[in-house]
Amino acid sequence: MLDERYFSLRAHLYEREEDQTISFKLQELETIWYCSQKNAKRILKEMEAHGKLTYIPGKGRGKPSTLLFPQTFQKEVEDFVTACVERDELDEAAHLLRLPIPKSWIAKASYDIRKMFSYREQSSPKDVLHAFMARSLTTLDPLEVSITFEAHMIEQLGDPLLKYDAERDEVLPHIAHHVEVDESSRTWTFHLRKGVRFHNDEELTSEDVRFTLSRTRNKETSTSWLTDGIRGIDCPSRYKVIIHLEKPNPFFPRYMAASNLCILPSATPFNEYEWIGTGPFYLKERTENKLVLSAFDGYFKERPLLDEVQFFKVSQEAASIINFTVADGEEANPAQKHEVETGFRFLTFNFHKNNIVQDPHFREVIYHLLDIERMANDFDWRSFIDPAERPGENQYVEASSYAPSRSIHLEKKSAMIPELLKKSGYAGEPLKLYHLEFPSAVKEAEWLEERGAAYGIHFERHPFNFSNFYTEEMDNDVDLIFMGEVSSLDPHLSFLGAFYNKNLFFQRFFPDWGLQWIHDKLEVFKRQDTSDERERVMAEIETYIRQQQLLIFQYHPVKVRTFHPMIQDVRFQSFGHFDFSKIWIPR
Repeated sequence: MLDERYFSLRAHLYEREEDQTISFKLQELETIWYCSQKNAKRILKEMEAHGKLTYIPGKGRGKPSTLLFPQTFQKEVEDFVTACVERDELDEAAHLLRLPIPKSWIAKASYDIRKMFSYREQSSPKDVLHAFMARSLTTLDPLEVSITFEAHMIEQLGDPLLKYDAERDEVLPHIAHHVEVDESSRTWTFHLRKGVRFHNDEELTSEDVRFTLSRTRNKETSTSWLTDGIRGIDCPSRYKVIIHLEKPNPFFPRYMAASNLCILPSATPFNEYEWIGTGPFYLKERTENKLVLSAFDGYFKERPLLDEVQFFKVSQEAASIINFTVADGEEANPAQKHEVETGFRFLTFNFHKNNIVQDPHFREVIYHLLDIERMANDFDWRSFIDPAERPGENQYVEASSYAPSRSIHLEKKSAMIPELLKKSGYAGEPLKLYHLEFPSAVKEAEWLEERGAAYGIHFERHPFNFSNFYTEEMDNDVDLIFMGEVSSLDPHLSFLGAFYNKNLFFQRFFPDWGLQWIHDKLEVFKRQDTSDERERVMAEIETYIRQQQLLIFQYHPVKVRTFHPMIQDVRFQSFGHFDFSKIWIPR
């Protein structure tokens, strides 16, 4: 604990350090250490007794105090990493990597860090994969999960009744081994596998299915739309479930394949810190700074080949340098996996606020202003390409659609901006532009702020993080917001969810008239029998969104995942993440 507090102190005050000396006020330590000034003085005295620093209290009320350090901060960071390697102290090293220390120091120590977090054959023996996450988890409640990493974790921990197969574009048996539907498409009967076990070794039955679906039906949650059409649920036997719908829905099996509807045990109250499901991994540990998934030996399908996956929370800088690690010993050239994300980045407007974005001329201004090709050139993105091409080493594909396959080039005409601004009646009032705290998101928001200023448009940037995502406080404050939308393996179900999920910004910021038009089209979408017919409706909705400028499409990212070449069978699962259940490490 003393080391953690010491490095937190030094990292947060480092920018003011000169010749290993820092002037500070005790009030600052209250924020850094979350303690009173009295406790802060006690901790400083303890650090002084251990020879970590010299503390010189300020003379007089309100006068700054002084800290003297025997070594440079960089030398202490390097020595601490070396000591952690020798003692195999992963949690202590992860704490250091969460702190705002210079990126170059992390890069210099990256080999030692990789070695420390590497895969090792243990006496058990166990295959353990170490990975890093750059933020705290939000929620792991399937009813509310709307962020991709957490949604991916749900897929590891639980199973729905059915499973969508992306390669075959069809729903396959899973917990339910057989499905029947009546002629009206309103009564669906699911026959359950016998012997499916929860992580607590209880057998899954029809009552667990009823409990899970009722849990979603009885609350107003982000996933309520998946069960809104259910009129009743019968459980005539231990392994048989009959679901009655209010109206026909041929698309219903896709709903039952949604990971948000993974089956939970009816006899155990849900606790996201003691997660119990039927998935290939169980939740072994979850703290503020660490998440551990362990293979479930009783999994009803194929057991994972890995024994454990450990995620350590580190800083964004550390996460960008150090990725999945396995091999202990010689440095190896990392392998990479590229895939165009079935998702897109966008800028949208808050139509529920009385401001200039209500004016269509002003939204067209933003459309021409947000020129992705110009942004790519300004950032020197060798990675940007036109959607007519397909990615090689490039990292971004221009977007005009939710899916890369439907995207085309959109012409931007900056010469039209002055006249459109005049028609809009914009008078220079400040507009609150929200964006995530990630470095790339900050850079894009800064670019738009600077480009807008050249035309007299005043943007005020407001960074937010995923802990703010589920709250509604900012909904009344936002004028414009940068965000992204990512699909699961089932792009058609995800398309529905984009407009039905109350946590997502389309539902929160789109105008009522726009959402009503889209929802009417989605009813048509759900009645289509083929993928091509659904794609046609999706294209109509996207055309409407572009015509009304409900959002401005930016680009489809190309995900580049770096990992040690020893890791085998690396495949992308939903939301562009690796499928941990298939990864293995040769001995």
